[in-house]
Amino acid sequence: MKKTGLLFVGLAAVLTLAGCGTKLSTSKTTYSNSGMVAIVKGDATGKAVSYTAATKAGKTTVNDGKFTFTVPMSTKQQDVTIKDGNKTVSVTVKAAKSLGEYKKIAAKYNQAIVATALPASVQKQLRAAATQKQPTKQEIAALPAAEQQKLVAQQQALQAAMKTASAKTKDQQLPGSVAGLKEALAAEGGKLRVNVQDGQLISATQIAPIKTIKDKRKQAEFGQMFGLLANAVGADAKKVGKDFQQALKDQDGRNTTIKTIKSNGVRFNVGASADDLFIYVTK
Repeated sequence: MKKTGLLFVGLAAVLTLAGCGTKLSTSKTTYSNSGMVAIVKGDATGKAVSYTAATKAGKTTVNDGKFTFTVPMSTKQQDVTIKDGNKTVSVTVKAAKSLGEYKKIAAKYNQAIVATALPASVQKQLRAAATQKQPTKQEIAALPAAEQQKLVAQQQALQAAMKTASAKTKDQQLPGSVAGLKEALAAEGGKLRVNVQDGQLISATQIAPIKTIKDKRKQAEFGQMFGLLANAVGADAKKVGKDFQQALKDQDGRNTTIKTIKSNGVRFNVGASADDLFIYVTK
């Protein structure tokens, strides 16, 4: 009887140890936006954990009992399932606000890029046209033939200039459509990564080498990309640029981030590594 009791105790100990052998937990139960993604962290005893979310599924290794993976943000709340062997835990990733429809933002950005490459005389003509009432088809039809021909010639010249400028800036333009977390642009002003979910631009990140900011020509390209991006997502580009310059002056050099810049509901968070500058655009 004594031996049987010891046997049961021994089996209970083995089962207890077996139950403790696999652990899986996360640092939080709910995660929110951190730049362009939610960063999920946790502890596990296995060699790897797998995860499934609406915007991404994958597998990540476990190092020293710790794991980390990222989930692209969406306008919808996401339930993320994490597995390690037969262990499963779930966490929630909060919904993020959209910056707007990606196609419209890209079109606005590209139009502005093309405009910067137009001859000064054409730019002046477009600025003047923007402040003047444009004649209707009926009004044009009522003009003398010579005036009509003049308008047609002006339109043809403008279209030709736009076509030339568009071809010249092709490498600086955003693609017409993007899905998921992608690098959408690599230009003199830096790289631009975007997160597009269901046609909505959730976030964008401009990345530029620190040395770019020290080169006058590249600095101008960086500023242009930054300003046009701010304008395309509905922010006040002049205010954002001014606040950004002031923030850089106020930075004491010891911090890798600066205070969040806000404009018309759009948030600009700036960070830096040893080599690169990051501007995270969210809402």
